[in-house]
Amino acid sequence: MGIGIDAHLEGTYAMCASLLRQQLSGTFKSWRFPAIAGIGIVLIALNYWTAFHSTFVLPKSKPTFFRYMMLFSDVGAGGAMYCMLLPCIAALAGGGLDSDEKNSGRLRMVLTRAGRRDVLRSSFCAGFMLGGLGGVLPLLLNLVIAVIRQPHMSFIDGVDHIASNPYFSYYPVIQANSWLYPLYKTNQLLMLLVAFLMIFVLSGAYACLAIGASAFIGKRYVEILVPFAVSLLIWLLPAVLPIHVQLVANEFSQVIFLNFSADSGPYGIWGAMANVALFLVLSGALYEIELRRDAL
Repeated sequence: MGIGIDAHLEGTYAMCASLLRQQLSGTFKSWRFPAIAGIGIVLIALNYWTAFHSTFVLPKSKPTFFRYMMLFSDVGAGGAMYCMLLPCIAALAGGGLDSDEKNSGRLRMVLTRAGRRDVLRSSFCAGFMLGGLGGVLPLLLNLVIAVIRQPHMSFIDGVDHIASNPYFSYYPVIQANSWLYPLYKTNQLLMLLVAFLMIFVLSGAYACLAIGASAFIGKRYVEILVPFAVSLLIWLLPAVLPIHVQLVANEFSQVIFLNFSADSGPYGIWGAMANVALFLVLSGALYEIELRRDAL
């Protein structure tokens, strides 16, 4: 009896692993990641132009590739656009798996070999990984270009000396009040790794919410807008809160806590963790609702 149960479990795991591989490889071969790479290149070009060729030109300082990276240079407009579009980018990468299975007609064939629970679990796992990769892809491209452009990593302290002395050729990469500054001051490579890991996890959570929402949305690709809509509400919420709460609440939006250079204050790390928790909880709730609906 036990041998039969073990064989059944092994067969289920093998089937889920096979489905996971198919979903990952199918998305990598689709148009989604080339489209995200194209979006990333546009954002990088926008960031470079606005930081070095617009009305305000970023002053020279010690050589470091961080000056050419989104999120680490608050002068360029590309970083702000990247923060705003990140939920859509992540959902584009990994949020359409369940919707693609339904619209292609493959879902019925898959359900004959695996239950709905296994299919959803596979979609959420693959979606999390794909969403994370899609979310960090523009920043990875930016990193490669920045290192080629300026292959140095000098430490620049977080005090803006230009404000008091305009002739002082100095501009901080990450300001001293940012939650990321202590890590930047201690180990820049570790700081970069933490930043990428945080964006990966956050993007994966965005993609999971899009997958959960796609079960209740009839039209294809509309699920891409769901994480964006929720993140927009989080960004706008402080406007209706008391003034003494707004300063803290502002840092719970990815538009703020992902702007490592300036806007991200001391509560940014708490905002990041709260966002990941919120989007995963919402995804889990939609997952359970979908399973119960299928069971009726």
